[in-house]
Amino acid sequence: MRVAAAHLGIPVFLCIACAQVPRSDISNLNGEKAMEFVRAQVAFGPRPPGSEALQACRSYIIRQLQGWGYRIEEDAFDAQTPYGIKRMVNLIARRGSGDGPAIAIASHYDTKYMDHNKFVGANDGGSSTGLLLELARVLAPRADTLDYWFVFLDGEEAFIEWSTFDSTYGSRHLAKRWKQEGVSAKVRALILLDMIGDRNLDLARELHSTRWMADMVQQAAANTGLEDSFARSETYIEDDHIPFLDIGIPAIDLIDFDYGPDNSYWHTEEDTLDKLSAESLQRTGRLVLTLLPMLQAKLAGR
Repeated sequence: MRVAAAHLGIPVFLCIACAQVPRSDISNLNGEKAMEFVRAQVAFGPRPPGSEALQACRSYIIRQLQGWGYRIEEDAFDAQTPYGIKRMVNLIARRGSGDGPAIAIASHYDTKYMDHNKFVGANDGGSSTGLLLELARVLAPRADTLDYWFVFLDGEEAFIEWSTFDSTYGSRHLAKRWKQEGVSAKVRALILLDMIGDRNLDLARELHSTRWMADMVQQAAANTGLEDSFARSETYIEDDHIPFLDIGIPAIDLIDFDYGPDNSYWHTEEDTLDKLSAESLQRTGRLVLTLLPMLQAKLAGR
């Protein structure tokens, strides 16, 4: 991802009637379990697009999801990168038929390509993928008005330098495909998770995100006592939510872009498991689970 600009701002809250969060969801959410999923990814080592390690990680993700009863769509494509053609694969996990309206929850599961090949991406994107798996586990029994789609995106990271053509390969491909096939009309909202495992959780107030969703997230944080998980600054961040915004899907980016002193752990060999905490995963998961019924109520027109 890339930060475009930032400034200090005062949070704006939208008064939204809060739909009740099923107690079973919150009680079943387990930050330690999410950390287990992160550890499993890191054990594969560096996982850049097209690598054997990412293929092994993808197989691991699919096994978990199928064990909870999800149907998996593998969205494979060949991407032109600065290092030639790379085979990439997005994963979309669903329990329903896929014909009805849905809320998508997404994370990238690749790690940045590095010449030294020692970047294991515990936080970027291990943490968000680990939490996405835990949310899929917790929500597997649920049958709601809107279906939940769990989207694992390949190729978020730039191979050389972030640009409109060297970044977000998976989300750009999937958004284009969804628009062409008419799928985008079914996806009523998208929640993107990225870098949410930092011990010192400090989620950004991301300004590209759909305003009403950003306001709803702030209300969800207030409802659950998680206001201190957010930074005071407001920041424009380019990330995997942008291609979906471009095709008209409301989207929010939940991201902590303050990782280590002066963001010094980001995209370095210091992005390791010891920098993360199960509590941060738990807090972000609680926030998402609080947000979902609020989204359901709004999108159902209630």
